[in-house]
Amino acid sequence: MFYVSKVTPLFFLLAFIDLFFALILRTAGYDHIDTALIAVFGFVLHAIIGAAYQIIPNSQQTALKLPQVSYFVFILSLISSVGMYLKQFEFASVVSLAAVVIFSVHVFSIVKNIAPVTVKFLLISIIYMNIASMFFFLAGLTGNILYQTAIHTLTVGSMLNAILGVELAWIPMLLMHTLNVRFANIFFYIHQISTLGLFVSFYYFDYKKIMFAGIFELIVLGLFLFIIAKAVKSHTLGKIPYTVKFFLGGIVFLIFGVLMGIHLSASKMLQFIEVHMDAMILGFGGLTIFGAMLHLLPRVVWNMVYVKKAQEGKQIPNVFQIINEKMANYAFYTLFVGAFASIIFEFFMKREISSIIYLIPMAFFFYVLFVKLFLFYKK
Repeated sequence: MFYVSKVTPLFFLLAFIDLFFALILRTAGYDHIDTALIAVFGFVLHAIIGAAYQIIPNSQQTALKLPQVSYFVFILSLISSVGMYLKQFEFASVVSLAAVVIFSVHVFSIVKNIAPVTVKFLLISIIYMNIASMFFFLAGLTGNILYQTAIHTLTVGSMLNAILGVELAWIPMLLMHTLNVRFANIFFYIHQISTLGLFVSFYYFDYKKIMFAGIFELIVLGLFLFIIAKAVKSHTLGKIPYTVKFFLGGIVFLIFGVLMGIHLSASKMLQFIEVHMDAMILGFGGLTIFGAMLHLLPRVVWNMVYVKKAQEGKQIPNVFQIINEKMANYAFYTLFVGAFASIIFEFFMKREISSIIYLIPMAFFFYVLFVKLFLFYKK
């Protein structure tokens, strides 16, 4: 690992807390727009920023200039999160926009090589992140932009691009499979067309346009599934790594969530909007982001604790010893079942049960990753 971002663990912890509060506040009577804003502009946004602070400098083999700026971005992000918990969305949107703009300038300043497909996806993700943050701000300021437009700009434009880009690199790598770069680049450009279609349809919030854009996106995702299926099929070296299980589980919810979105746009049965939201945030976003945390955080913490000792030639533990593989697998299965059960209870409009049932595996995941990492760091 060329560069170690010490702010990444803080962003990941904040993202986890954001999702925790989104679920708790949903049981306390916050409506689906309120909880979606906290989940998307808290959990999803902060997880992407934290990952980008680690991934982009390493992709460029360049240390981040003025790393102190990243801590300022984190403080702004924390203030924004607290504002959203307190339902002060106009205030939170201003602070969040400032954090996103500063973060974007900060990481873009070191980008020289955009050839890797993952870098392309992340840079596009950051561009949509800025647009979404501006929409979040304008929604509260003018009312001319819907909060739903801001939410979908971040999920469709930023979250989906970031996750698909990272998975295209990590899944083949973890399965010891050589990525077909040509296919991956073709997918990148086609996916930007489908993303733009969804972005425009959500900007005008036209249900017919959203439906057709969603169908096109589903077709485009077929190419992504083809690339990933080839990597999984080629894996003959034993068990599937737990990180890949998290990613594959997330993809299941992604397909269901897109299908549900198409159905909602066609039928206008908006009473089931939270079913779609749970599939995309708790299922797709939750499993994928938690899987990325399990892969990235142990390596970041290991480098923070042991890099100097390794350079001195001292005996050090292996990075794979930090997280217990068996417990990580249990975390995957419980989160997958928890997300599925949450969707079922949401379908029957049992919001409180839906939230609580996901909080239980989240608590277990917190122990498996964050508590174990803290104990490891304190050694």
